[in-house]
Amino acid sequence: MLTLHTLTFYLHILVGSMALLLVWVPLTVEKGRLNHRRFGRYYNNAMYLVSLSGAVMALLVLIDPMMIHGHRLSNPANEQLFVERMRVFYSLLLYLSLLVYCGLRHGEITLKSKQNKKLLRAKSHILSNALLAATSPVLFYLGWQESMTLPMVFAVLGLVTGLSNIKYCLSDETIGNTWLREHISAQLGTAIGAYTAFLAFGGRTIFENAGEWRLIFWIAPGVVGAIAIRKLCQKYAPVQGTKIASRV
Repeated sequence: MLTLHTLTFYLHILVGSMALLLVWVPLTVEKGRLNHRRFGRYYNNAMYLVSLSGAVMALLVLIDPMMIHGHRLSNPANEQLFVERMRVFYSLLLYLSLLVYCGLRHGEITLKSKQNKKLLRAKSHILSNALLAATSPVLFYLGWQESMTLPMVFAVLGLVTGLSNIKYCLSDETIGNTWLREHISAQLGTAIGAYTAFLAFGGRTIFENAGEWRLIFWIAPGVVGAIAIRKLCQKYAPVQGTKIASRV
Protein backbone atom coordinates (compact mmCIF):
# COMPACT_ATOMS: atom_id res chain seq x y z
CA MET A 1 0.00 0.00 0.00
CA LEU A 2 2.84 2.36 0.87
CA THR A 3 4.56 1.62 -2.46
CA LEU A 4 1.35 2.29 -4.37
CA HIS A 5 0.93 5.59 -2.53
CA THR A 6 4.51 6.61 -3.31
CA LEU A 7 4.22 5.79 -7.01
CA THR A 8 0.87 7.56 -7.24
CA PHE A 9 2.33 10.57 -5.44
CA TYR A 10 5.13 10.95 -8.00
CA LEU A 11 2.66 10.53 -10.87
CA HIS A 12 0.45 13.18 -9.27
CA ILE A 13 3.33 15.64 -8.95
CA LEU A 14 4.53 14.99 -12.52
CA VAL A 15 1.21 15.41 -14.32
CA GLY A 16 0.18 18.21 -11.95
CA SER A 17 3.30 20.20 -12.82
CA MET A 18 2.61 19.63 -16.52
CA ALA A 19 -0.97 20.85 -16.09
CA LEU A 20 0.16 24.02 -14.31
CA LEU A 21 2.21 24.90 -17.40
CA LEU A 22 -0.20 23.60 -20.07
CA VAL A 23 -3.12 25.70 -18.85
CA TRP A 24 -1.41 28.90 -20.02
CA VAL A 25 -1.42 27.87 -23.69
CA PRO A 26 -5.22 27.79 -24.19
CA LEU A 27 -5.46 30.89 -22.00
CA THR A 28 -3.10 32.93 -24.19
CA VAL A 29 -3.89 31.51 -27.66
CA GLU A 30 -6.86 32.92 -29.54
CA LYS A 31 -10.04 30.90 -28.91
CA GLY A 32 -10.98 28.46 -31.67
CA ARG A 33 -7.48 28.08 -33.11
CA LEU A 34 -5.88 24.64 -33.40
CA ASN A 35 -3.32 25.18 -30.65
CA HIS A 36 -6.04 26.34 -28.29
CA ARG A 37 -8.07 23.17 -28.84
CA ARG A 38 -5.06 20.84 -28.93
CA PHE A 39 -3.44 22.16 -25.76
CA GLY A 40 -6.84 22.34 -24.13
CA ARG A 41 -7.10 18.57 -24.65
CA TYR A 42 -3.56 18.07 -23.32
CA TYR A 43 -4.45 20.10 -20.23
CA ASN A 44 -7.68 18.19 -19.65
CA ASN A 45 -5.96 14.80 -20.01
CA ALA A 46 -3.28 15.85 -17.52
CA MET A 47 -5.90 17.11 -15.08
CA TYR A 48 -7.94 13.91 -15.32
CA LEU A 49 -4.80 12.06 -14.23
CA VAL A 50 -4.30 14.60 -11.44
CA SER A 51 -7.86 14.01 -10.27
CA LEU A 52 -7.54 10.22 -10.41
CA SER A 53 -4.15 10.05 -8.71
CA GLY A 54 -5.28 12.50 -6.04
CA ALA A 55 -8.33 10.36 -5.31
CA VAL A 56 -6.23 7.18 -5.08
CA MET A 57 -3.75 8.81 -2.67
CA ALA A 58 -6.56 10.19 -0.53
CA LEU A 59 -8.33 6.83 -0.30
CA LEU A 60 -5.11 5.05 0.70
CA VAL A 61 -4.50 7.53 3.53
CA LEU A 62 -8.13 7.39 4.67
CA ILE A 63 -7.89 3.58 4.87
CA ASP A 64 -4.68 3.58 6.94
CA PRO A 65 -3.25 7.00 7.88
CA MET A 66 -0.53 5.56 10.12
CA MET A 67 0.87 3.24 7.46
CA ILE A 68 1.25 6.10 4.99
CA HIS A 69 2.15 9.03 7.26
CA GLY A 70 2.94 7.47 10.62
CA HIS A 71 6.58 8.55 10.31
CA ARG A 72 5.43 12.18 10.62
CA LEU A 73 4.02 11.64 14.13
CA SER A 74 6.50 13.13 16.60
CA ASN A 75 4.58 12.34 19.80
CA PRO A 76 2.88 8.91 20.07
CA ALA A 77 0.52 10.34 22.70
CA ASN A 78 -1.09 12.49 19.98
CA GLU A 79 -1.78 9.59 17.62
CA GLN A 80 -5.58 9.88 17.75
CA LEU A 81 -5.54 13.61 17.02
CA PHE A 82 -2.95 13.05 14.28
CA VAL A 83 -5.12 10.38 12.61
CA GLU A 84 -8.24 12.56 12.81
CA ARG A 85 -6.54 15.54 11.21
CA MET A 86 -4.96 13.35 8.52
CA ARG A 87 -8.38 11.98 7.64
CA VAL A 88 -9.91 15.45 7.42
CA PHE A 89 -6.99 16.72 5.35
CA TYR A 90 -7.22 13.84 2.87
CA SER A 91 -11.00 14.00 2.80
CA LEU A 92 -10.39 17.48 1.42
CA LEU A 93 -8.00 16.08 -1.21
CA LEU A 94 -10.59 13.46 -2.20
CA TYR A 95 -13.24 16.17 -2.45
CA LEU A 96 -10.94 18.38 -4.52
CA SER A 97 -10.38 15.47 -6.90
CA LEU A 98 -14.14 15.17 -7.41
CA LEU A 99 -14.46 18.94 -7.78
CA VAL A 100 -11.80 19.01 -10.48
CA TYR A 101 -13.35 16.04 -12.30
CA CYS A 102 -16.79 17.70 -12.33
CA GLY A 103 -15.28 20.93 -13.65
CA LEU A 104 -13.33 19.20 -16.41
CA ARG A 105 -16.33 17.15 -17.51
CA HIS A 106 -18.66 20.14 -17.41
CA GLY A 107 -16.25 22.26 -19.44
CA GLU A 108 -15.81 19.54 -22.07
CA ILE A 109 -19.49 18.63 -22.48
CA THR A 110 -20.60 22.27 -22.50
CA LEU A 111 -18.26 22.94 -25.41
CA LYS A 112 -19.49 19.88 -27.31
CA SER A 113 -23.19 20.43 -26.70
CA LYS A 114 -23.37 24.24 -26.95
CA GLN A 115 -27.10 25.00 -27.40
CA ASN A 116 -28.09 21.30 -27.32
CA LYS A 117 -28.02 20.04 -23.74
CA LYS A 118 -28.59 16.36 -24.40
CA LEU A 119 -25.00 15.46 -23.52
CA LEU A 120 -25.11 17.58 -20.38
CA ARG A 121 -28.07 15.56 -19.14
CA ALA A 122 -26.15 12.29 -19.12
CA LYS A 123 -26.80 10.46 -15.85
CA SER A 124 -23.09 10.16 -15.05
CA HIS A 125 -22.59 13.93 -15.28
CA ILE A 126 -25.68 14.79 -13.23
CA LEU A 127 -24.84 12.17 -10.58
CA SER A 128 -21.22 13.29 -10.20
CA ASN A 129 -22.34 16.87 -9.58
CA ALA A 130 -25.08 15.65 -7.24
CA LEU A 131 -22.42 13.72 -5.28
CA LEU A 132 -20.28 16.87 -5.14
CA ALA A 133 -23.17 18.87 -3.69
CA ALA A 134 -24.44 16.12 -1.37
CA THR A 135 -21.06 15.45 0.29
CA SER A 136 -20.25 19.12 0.87
CA PRO A 137 -22.04 19.27 4.28
CA VAL A 138 -19.97 16.28 5.44
CA LEU A 139 -16.70 18.00 4.51
CA PHE A 140 -17.87 21.25 6.10
CA TYR A 141 -18.72 19.44 9.33
CA LEU A 142 -15.33 17.69 9.41
CA GLY A 143 -13.56 20.99 8.91
CA TRP A 144 -15.65 22.71 11.57
CA GLN A 145 -15.08 19.87 14.03
CA GLU A 146 -11.30 20.13 13.62
CA SER A 147 -11.26 23.97 13.31
CA MET A 148 -9.79 23.69 9.79
CA THR A 149 -10.78 26.53 7.46
CA LEU A 150 -9.93 25.06 4.06
CA PRO A 151 -12.37 22.13 4.18
CA MET A 152 -15.18 24.51 5.07
CA VAL A 153 -14.26 26.91 2.26
CA PHE A 154 -14.11 24.19 -0.39
CA ALA A 155 -17.27 22.54 0.93
CA VAL A 156 -19.17 25.75 0.18
CA LEU A 157 -17.44 26.11 -3.18
CA GLY A 158 -18.28 22.51 -4.10
CA LEU A 159 -21.91 22.92 -3.07
CA VAL A 160 -22.30 26.03 -5.21
CA THR A 161 -20.47 24.42 -8.16
CA GLY A 162 -22.46 21.19 -8.07
CA LEU A 163 -25.84 22.89 -7.80
CA SER A 164 -24.93 25.48 -10.44
CA ASN A 165 -23.82 22.80 -12.90
CA ILE A 166 -26.98 20.76 -12.34
CA LYS A 167 -29.17 23.83 -12.76
CA TYR A 168 -27.51 24.68 -16.07
CA CYS A 169 -27.76 21.09 -17.33
CA LEU A 170 -31.46 20.75 -16.52
CA SER A 171 -32.64 24.20 -17.61
CA ASP A 172 -34.76 24.31 -20.80
CA GLU A 173 -33.40 27.61 -22.07
CA THR A 174 -30.04 29.16 -22.77
CA ILE A 175 -29.15 32.79 -23.29
CA GLY A 176 -27.09 33.37 -26.41
CA ASN A 177 -23.54 32.18 -25.78
CA THR A 178 -24.07 31.13 -22.16
CA TRP A 179 -22.46 27.81 -23.09
CA LEU A 180 -19.17 29.63 -23.73
CA ARG A 181 -19.34 31.34 -20.34
CA GLU A 182 -19.96 27.94 -18.74
CA HIS A 183 -17.01 26.45 -20.62
CA ILE A 184 -14.62 29.26 -19.62
CA SER A 185 -15.77 29.21 -15.99
CA ALA A 186 -15.52 25.43 -15.69
CA GLN A 187 -12.08 25.16 -17.31
CA LEU A 188 -10.59 28.02 -15.31
CA GLY A 189 -12.20 26.60 -12.20
CA THR A 190 -10.10 23.45 -12.61
CA ALA A 191 -6.96 25.58 -13.04
CA ILE A 192 -7.83 27.41 -9.82
CA GLY A 193 -8.12 24.02 -8.14
CA ALA A 194 -4.73 22.94 -9.51
CA TYR A 195 -2.91 26.05 -8.30
CA THR A 196 -4.71 25.99 -4.95
CA ALA A 197 -3.73 22.36 -4.44
CA PHE A 198 -0.14 23.17 -5.37
CA LEU A 199 0.05 25.89 -2.73
CA ALA A 200 -2.09 24.15 -0.11
CA PHE A 201 -0.49 20.71 -0.36
CA GLY A 202 2.75 20.91 -2.31
CA GLY A 203 3.69 24.33 -0.97
CA ARG A 204 2.78 23.76 2.66
CA THR A 205 6.42 23.05 3.51
CA ILE A 206 7.46 26.42 2.07
CA PHE A 207 4.81 28.24 4.09
CA GLU A 208 4.90 26.06 7.24
CA ASN A 209 6.22 28.91 9.39
CA ALA A 210 3.71 31.44 8.10
CA GLY A 211 0.96 30.42 10.54
CA GLU A 212 -2.53 31.54 9.60
CA TRP A 213 -1.03 33.71 6.86
CA ARG A 214 -0.81 30.52 4.82
CA LEU A 215 -4.52 30.93 4.08
CA ILE A 216 -3.68 33.95 1.93
CA PHE A 217 -1.54 31.79 -0.36
CA TRP A 218 -4.24 29.12 -0.50
CA ILE A 219 -7.14 31.45 -1.20
CA ALA A 220 -5.26 33.78 -3.58
CA PRO A 221 -5.66 31.49 -6.65
CA GLY A 222 -9.43 31.59 -6.19
CA VAL A 223 -9.52 35.38 -5.99
CA VAL A 224 -7.21 35.87 -8.98
CA GLY A 225 -9.04 33.13 -10.91
CA ALA A 226 -12.45 34.68 -10.27
CA ILE A 227 -11.19 37.99 -11.69
CA ALA A 228 -9.73 36.18 -14.72
CA ILE A 229 -13.00 34.32 -15.33
CA ARG A 230 -14.94 37.58 -15.23
CA LYS A 231 -12.53 39.31 -17.64
CA LEU A 232 -12.44 36.42 -20.12
CA CYS A 233 -16.21 36.02 -20.07
CA GLN A 234 -16.63 39.73 -20.75
CA LYS A 235 -14.18 39.48 -23.65
CA TYR A 236 -15.27 36.25 -25.33
CA ALA A 237 -18.80 35.66 -24.10
CA PRO A 238 -20.53 38.94 -23.20
CA VAL A 239 -24.01 38.59 -21.76
CA GLN A 240 -26.70 38.65 -24.44
CA GLY A 241 -30.27 39.48 -23.75
CA THR A 242 -32.05 37.18 -26.19
CA LYS A 243 -33.25 33.83 -24.90
CA ILE A 244 -32.92 30.89 -27.21
CA ALA A 245 -34.97 27.75 -26.60
CA SER A 246 -32.83 24.64 -26.38
CA ARG A 247 -33.49 21.92 -28.94
CA VAL A 248 -33.67 18.98 -26.56
